[in-house]
Amino acid sequence: MNSNRAVLIIKNILILLIVLIIAGLWGIKKPDIVPVTTKPAVNIPAENKNAEFSLSIPSLNISTPIIADVDGADKEAYFKALEGGVAHYAGTAKPGEGSNIFIFGHSSFYSWAAGDYKEIFRNLEDIKIDDEIIVWWKNKKYSYKVTETNIVEPDDVSVLKPTAVEQITLMTCVPPGTAEKRLIVIAKPE
Repeated sequence: MNSNRAVLIIKNILILLIVLIIAGLWGIKKPDIVPVTTKPAVNIPAENKNAEFSLSIPSLNISTPIIADVDGADKEAYFKALEGGVAHYAGTAKPGEGSNIFIFGHSSFYSWAAGDYKEIFRNLEDIKIDDEIIVWWKNKKYSYKVTETNIVEPDDVSVLKPTAVEQITLMTCVPPGTAEKRLIVIAKPE
């Protein structure tokens, strides 16, 4: 009786393993959850490292390169870009052009994935109205003051629309460790 039970347990384990292997090969979608890592964001002083295109938020101790003209509809392209900093959404304005400059970055990402910016916007929720956001573009400094923050659904593309006056829009996933909602931070020129 004991050997029959052991054989049954082994059979069940093998069946479970086969089902898991087949599920992986058939590409069953994994949940859209991003694990929280404990590694702090890397903050490279924007003024010293990349005055061509970079962003800093002094109140949050955030400084990062901006990767220009990233196709936000191409998941592979934007994940690759986010390895090197935050991303400027292709087709939105650049500083000095008088419209919506849209920048997005990670609040958390897989600990094993490449890149030093997996949590660069982790504490973006702590930003306050009137905090300064500095963008360097083509070696010129642009200063903005935060005017509002909002939480939106992941499919809300209205945040990408051109604006009649210049603004910078920052976006990241919230709460960190998930992709449930998007935090939107809007800042206007000082």
